[in-house]
Amino acid sequence: MTAIKNFLNKINNSGAKNIPLFTKWSILQTILAGGALVVIILKLCSGLELVTNLNDEWPWGLWVAFDVGILIATAAAGFTLAAIVYVFQIEKFKPLVRPAILIGTLFYTIAAIGIAVDLGRSWLIVHPLWKWNHESIMFEVGWCVMCYLTVLYLEFSHNLFERFHLKFAEKVHHAVFIPLVFAGICFSFLHQSSLGALFLIAPQQQPLWHDPESGYMFFVSAIALGLAVLTIFSVVTAKAWKMTLRMDILPKIGLIAAWVLLGYLAFRFFGLIHTGNISAFAFDEFGLMFFIEIGIGMILPMILLFMPKIRKNLTGLLTASGFIVLGIAVNRFMTLIVSHAGWRHAPYFPSGTELLFTLGLICGAMLVYRIAAKYLPLYTEHYNGIPNATQENHPEVVYETK
Repeated sequence: MTAIKNFLNKINNSGAKNIPLFTKWSILQTILAGGALVVIILKLCSGLELVTNLNDEWPWGLWVAFDVGILIATAAAGFTLAAIVYVFQIEKFKPLVRPAILIGTLFYTIAAIGIAVDLGRSWLIVHPLWKWNHESIMFEVGWCVMCYLTVLYLEFSHNLFERFHLKFAEKVHHAVFIPLVFAGICFSFLHQSSLGALFLIAPQQQPLWHDPESGYMFFVSAIALGLAVLTIFSVVTAKAWKMTLRMDILPKIGLIAAWVLLGYLAFRFFGLIHTGNISAFAFDEFGLMFFIEIGIGMILPMILLFMPKIRKNLTGLLTASGFIVLGIAVNRFMTLIVSHAGWRHAPYFPSGTELLFTLGLICGAMLVYRIAAKYLPLYTEHYNGIPNATQENHPEVVYETK
């Protein structure tokens, strides 16, 4: 009993103790995460037909589009911030590195869960480990996802080592961290680009979302999405948990996202013009979605973030980040699902259980993030660079915004 009490005391004496663990939102998140667990059990017991509207005409639906297309892309903030701080040595972004890596780890994890559940025979997801098909692009995607998820857990593990005072493990982690960062960048580039390139083999697809360079476009747009999600997470958690809002850093994150979008748009339109696919634009439903993706989801937030007054304003920064999430989400849904709809005869719309599963996974990740923030040293560097901020006058790291 004494050992257990000491262990619990050790946990409670670190982390951000003033983050509430039980709130109406955490309870709701727990309920929805439980709903996702029920859907998993039903699927494993009765198959996809019971819990989805998928069929032979539509073998991929919401789960692939959202989990593979969107959630995996949000992890880009992890390798982007790690590269900025540890490769390019720009230390002012360091307070956001640990949260960015945790966001990437959690979203990658739930994306992997989503992929496993979406498979007809989920238990066969381990087959690529020893059944190699070198000519399959999905083989490369699967291996890179597994490798990068491993890298993310290794990058995040130093929070556990620091938390439980495992000095030797901390030293080993410190010694291999830079190679881990480089490995993360490589694996992310490989699987993000391969995922985009996968759809080049689709026999029938709307030309506006069929670009020979779509592999590179997936990687670049993932960086913009990851930075936008990190910004939204940072603002929401700061407001909800009464943390100091790092508006000295977040506008710079927004500016990086704006430059990334500029590069993405330049390559995207060059590809459309070079291939002649731009001629496929028409004032129809596809043209409307193209306008929402490019006009509202990319050009508009890029312009907003290039304006200092908007970028340094909390509302403006959040609005622009939200538009980026919208634009990349539309891009992924159009590429993975909707752009193929014109050549299919049966309609598809996600079932209630598909929606519950997706929402439940996200809520589960948010709940784990809350627990990690409360009990792990996730925010020990949160006050870095704030004038007169020290461990002594801010012992809990998290403190109220004045």
